[in-house]
Amino acid sequence: MLKIDFGSGYNAKPGYKTCDITYAPFLDYVYDIEKNQIIGCEKKSVDEFYMRNVVHHIKDLQKCFSMIKEYLKDDGSLVIIDTQKEYFLQNVILDIIWYRFVIPRYEIWFSKSYRDYGKVLTDLGFVKINNQTINEKEVSLWKKKL
Repeated sequence: MLKIDFGSGYNAKPGYKTCDITYAPFLDYVYDIEKNQIIGCEKKSVDEFYMRNVVHHIKDLQKCFSMIKEYLKDDGSLVIIDTQKEYFLQNVILDIIWYRFVIPRYEIWFSKSYRDYGKVLTDLGFVKINNQTINEKEVSLWKKKL
């Protein structure tokens, strides 16, 4: 069973492979934004993608989620944990401080406005199985629709 913590950097969820946009030696996979592919991963091989605090860093949601759909198995799932709309501004401010001043990583992009990733996923044929809120985060489970 292949589970990938997408955008995990060096801090993956236990039991998950790592995947990020940098070519660090400790990563299991690299997401090449320009080619829109996961280097070293086969299409239709992933059982689950886990995305914690990542969606607001994806510049082109349609492009990225289309790619994720290609790598998911037919019964694959996608777990997203990201900021709720009403907490989005505070999150952006923290991102600016963190990624520009504390640990400068200029390759990391972040949206300055909330985007409805659920609509993008639905349009791509994903089905929302579960949704809940925990503190300021929205936690949702999506299944790839056959």
